[in-house]
Amino acid sequence: MKKSKSLLILKNWKTIKPATLLVFLIIPFFLPTPGLGRMFIDINAPSLQRINIAVPDFMNFSPLVQYPELAENLPAVVSNDLFLSGYFMPIDKEAFLEEPKTAIDDVRFKDWTVIGAELLIKGGYTAVGGSLEVEIILYDALWSRQIFRRRFLGKIADHRHLMHRVANEIIFALTGYQGMFLSKLAFVGTASGHKEIYTSDYDGWNVKKLTNDKSIALSPRWSPKGDKILYNSFKDGGPKLYLRDIRSGDVRKVSAREGLNIGAAWAPDEKMIALTLSHEGNPDIYAIDLKGKILSRIIANWGIDVSPTFSPDGKKIAFASGTPPQIYVHDMIENRIERITFYDRNYNTAPSWSKLNRIAFAGLKGNEVDIFTLDPDGSNLRQLTFNQGKNEDPVWSPDGRYIIFSSNRNGRFQLYLMNADGSNQQKITNLKGEQTSPSWAP
Repeated sequence: MKKSKSLLILKNWKTIKPATLLVFLIIPFFLPTPGLGRMFIDINAPSLQRINIAVPDFMNFSPLVQYPELAENLPAVVSNDLFLSGYFMPIDKEAFLEEPKTAIDDVRFKDWTVIGAELLIKGGYTAVGGSLEVEIILYDALWSRQIFRRRFLGKIADHRHLMHRVANEIIFALTGYQGMFLSKLAFVGTASGHKEIYTSDYDGWNVKKLTNDKSIALSPRWSPKGDKILYNSFKDGGPKLYLRDIRSGDVRKVSAREGLNIGAAWAPDEKMIALTLSHEGNPDIYAIDLKGKILSRIIANWGIDVSPTFSPDGKKIAFASGTPPQIYVHDMIENRIERITFYDRNYNTAPSWSKLNRIAFAGLKGNEVDIFTLDPDGSNLRQLTFNQGKNEDPVWSPDGRYIIFSSNRNGRFQLYLMNADGSNQQKITNLKGEQTSPSWAP
């Protein structure tokens, strides 16, 4: 019987030089294996270069080649999602060399690596009636390997939602974290001539007008489960607090006390709401239940206390107080308040506490307003925007890795998205009027 090479190596290991043996031991770790390629991206790395990804038009397998526009529309949604994530750089389609194929698993990898593609997404779809089936293959172009192959089912009318699901699967496969692409926004818009509450997908698409008060609606805040929204409205006089159930559409008053009922924030367990009330004179922060009953006065200072935001565990609240305002943190367990902003910005407000335990806020000095983040103890201050108009209303994504904010850097206030480190700042709304005061739901 012929002996295998591995047995011969083991039998004669004493005659092999140490350097040669080291080569034999190392080589297996670098040889490609089926299904292995660029399988993981460390999105927590201090510096992360964008990965070049190619997303060609999808193949149309529909009977009678129906819905040809989806060949471009479907990959465009995925490509935009991956670009907005900050981790990928889609390659311009003008650079593509590969000729159209009849199968999505027919790939000439040299045509993609020569133009710099590291990852490749091939897709095909079948549209019948109102139904849509999409097949996706994600390739590591450098290693000429398939990372995953999936089928997705949905409705043609909801094809953007379906493609957001695809992008989430890709992000999860490559990073181990869920993407943000199925999340929702709420914001104040003036497209109708009045300040009303609108909702949209995370990327500014699929805009829906939520209120029609024809007055002033302010400060929308999604519940942690994403099924309710708190907001203020002047439709019945002063700024009263309302609660809207997203599924049923029911709206009811939660707090209509004399004076202010503003700046509501949900506790993580949704059993309590913190807001500013002034019915006893000074604007202080109170806790109420979902029926509006006052549970306690959380913060009572000589100054104006506004903009509460809960810590991830619900045990602390950050808020703005004073004239000019600064950011404070109140420990509700130990009943201790600490000021955490002491910087040259003389006006710091609108704190937002992330799931990853960072606080974002807006800081003003002169006519400049910029977005900053810092740790809850006031350390590790980081400025994210620089001299590009007024940048306000920062709010974190549900996973704490992104920030939506409003900015007038292009002449009017619109919403912008950026990574938590301030990179990849992209405008996501382009509606008539202005868009401000965003809130981000799961």
